[in-house]
Amino acid sequence: MPIEMRRVVLSPSEFDHALRAFMAANEQMFKGARLLDTSFHRTDPLEVSVAVQTRVGQQNTLSLGGPHLAAVLIKYCIDRRIPLPRQSSKSVRKVSAGIALDMVFRDDASGPGDGNGR
Repeated sequence: MPIEMRRVVLSPSEFDHALRAFMAANEQMFKGARLLDTSFHRTDPLEVSVAVQTRVGQQNTLSLGGPHLAAVLIKYCIDRRIPLPRQSSKSVRKVSAGIALDMVFRDDASGPGDGNGR
């Protein structure tokens, strides 16, 4: 059974751009807040602190965990037509170049042949 692994890495500036687009697309969740800064709060499990300014000028800090970070990166990929295997397991992690979306797809379908390439 072959295993396909893919990784999409966003630089810190690309991640900020992706987060701004995610915030704009999820107006209900962010209520028009403006992104000020991001920082990695924890790496295991991954958590990013997001400093925002509300419409009335108040500054707040939000914590985004794995599921929200994955949503940010997936939206970024969809917006740029970067293909993502639908059936893959997805996770996010901090890497030296920024933040990565890792995908693992296991092809459990038994195909023709005897398992030895024939």
